[in-house]
Amino acid sequence: MNQPTHSVTDRALGAEIAYAIAAQDAEALRRVLSTPVTFRAVTPRRFWDAETAVGAVDIILGTWFGPDKQVTEMTSLATDSVGDVKKVSYRLSVELESGPSVIEQVIYYAETDGQITDLRLVCSGFRPS
Repeated sequence: MNQPTHSVTDRALGAEIAYAIAAQDAEALRRVLSTPVTFRAVTPRRFWDAETAVGAVDIILGTWFGPDKQVTEMTSLATDSVGDVKKVSYRLSVELESGPSVIEQVIYYAETDGQITDLRLVCSGFRPS
């Protein structure tokens, strides 16, 4: 997987979660999420909720990026903040059974003691590329 260049400041928790998702690394993803965590997400067809790191990882890597989907590249990554919440957006190239696709997700999050405690995610869905 090609990763975009980044500065040390990009390695905030938001960037860490993006890299963990791109690498499809469940352990790295669990490490950045607290338990309890407030996880809320919206995808094109559904709303998702979880209250634990394990529950959120099961949704993200077990359902959205399961074994039938192979992330091949992270093509963009941006971190920012909106008032008192932090933001990360990233775009991934993914190989599906139906062919190559692209997906973009935006996460707004709060952190305490080096872990994400509140996460809101919006997803474009898998788009043909």
